[in-house]
Amino acid sequence: MRIHNLVSTKHAGLILTLLASVAVAAAQPFGYVANQSSNSVVVVNRATNTVAATIPISGAGLSGLAVMPNGAYVYVTEESKNLVGVISTATNSVVGSIAVGSEPVQVAFTPNGASAYVLNELGGSVSVINTATEEVAATIPVGTKPVGLAITPNGTQVLVANMTSSTISVISTASNTVTATWVALSGVNGIAVNGSKVYVTNQYANALTVYNLATGALLSTTLGFSAPNAVAVTPNGTQAYVTNGNSSSVWALNAATLAVETKIAAGLLPTAVAVSADGTTAYVTSGYGYTLTKINTATNTIEDVMAKIGVYPFSVALYE
Repeated sequence: MRIHNLVSTKHAGLILTLLASVAVAAAQPFGYVANQSSNSVVVVNRATNTVAATIPISGAGLSGLAVMPNGAYVYVTEESKNLVGVISTATNSVVGSIAVGSEPVQVAFTPNGASAYVLNELGGSVSVINTATEEVAATIPVGTKPVGLAITPNGTQVLVANMTSSTISVISTASNTVTATWVALSGVNGIAVNGSKVYVTNQYANALTVYNLATGALLSTTLGFSAPNAVAVTPNGTQAYVTNGNSSSVWALNAATLAVETKIAAGLLPTAVAVSADGTTAYVTSGYGYTLTKINTATNTIEDVMAKIGVYPFSVALYE
């Protein structure tokens, strides 16, 4: 159900402004950070590592966010209001909101931008938003406490990490139904897809597991992490980055062997990691450190630390 109409997008003048903004965004890379406790989304100019805008949002408990593939909008989950806020990147302002399930925590777009999938942690479900109408087209039951979300590059499958039930739900985007359920280790939370592999963090088991995307077969289990909570893989599939909540660090791994190459300080309680489309940089939010750390993936060294990015920055999304 749509809460507010985005009537402004019907005006030709704003459409031209929006298209111009998207064109600028294509040349000027941005990052978006959701701050869970300060109820804001911070827009980061990634070329200069400076804050371009701070967007206040009335809904408390901002957690997940994603940028529409064409760069026109950012969707952000508002746990306290059971809403997804819609931000216009043309104006850096909230232009609408969409009612979803109970305690939405993560959101991701299909590659064509036609649909957005939202995890409802308390509801144990996934809301599917038709982005053209900004209405919920389907609600899909999954496991208990879904907290991790990834969509395959071809847009045919959605993978959901269910933390309490220790399972991974595989959803077909064609039918919006669960087609398979994989057994996971305790505290499954972060999830990423690269090629034929699915990388999954298991917070309570202190492990990183890797599955075969086609079959769901468990390929490997690597122990020794420290409350891992998020994972991202470079587009070329050579490196994986895992945030460790208890060690205030992100670990850089060889994605093929899963050997730890280095451990990089990432602020107190790192919460999320995102890798740029060209694979050259990784960005890590620190919940209690209030920072955004930029990492050079070629050298696995810190390029910049943006301090006081917000209060409890929980997630980060990038637009090239």
